[in-house]
Amino acid sequence: MGHRAKYFTLEERMAAARQHMESYFQSKQGKMVQQAQNARAYAKCHGRHGPPTTSKNLHNPLPSSISQFANLPLPNSYLFHQSLNGSDLIDDSDLSQWDKAPPYNSVPPPNLPEEQCFTQNLFDVKHGHNLHMERESHAHRAAMYDAGEISKVLKELRDAQKKLLEGWDDLKAWGSAEDLKLSGGS
Repeated sequence: MGHRAKYFTLEERMAAARQHMESYFQSKQGKMVQQAQNARAYAKCHGRHGPPTTSKNLHNPLPSSISQFANLPLPNSYLFHQSLNGSDLIDDSDLSQWDKAPPYNSVPPPNLPEEQCFTQNLFDVKHGHNLHMERESHAHRAAMYDAGEISKVLKELRDAQKKLLEGWDDLKAWGSAEDLKLSGGS
């Protein structure tokens, strides 16, 4: 019963396997398979290893303080979502006064629960409004990119980055001055 042995020794079997592999890799199909395997191995060894650490178009990396601030979670309140969606229920006519950096030309509010509630609501609405405006500018730049105006998009992005970094520096300088006043410095 059974079938007859093809090879009587292990050496014969290994020699036949080597000969079969050599003849396969000499065939058209074998050459294509080997070429594809070599291409994958080359790409794995010599290809890109993850995203670049810095962008070519944005020369200055962001300060770590901005990165830490950017990773804070956004509000999740009703006012935030209404402002984000551009709802008519939110009156944003007075929001422009809060666009500039402090100090503001107003009397400091009393430390009352109503004021704290107003400040939190203003915080939520302002964050929603800013994100809404950012999404609109993103859509505008995407349309410009699709129209082939890549250099204009890059210029807008560089200008926006410069403006944000200058605003951040002004805010940090104001915060440092306030810290000095609070600690009793000059």
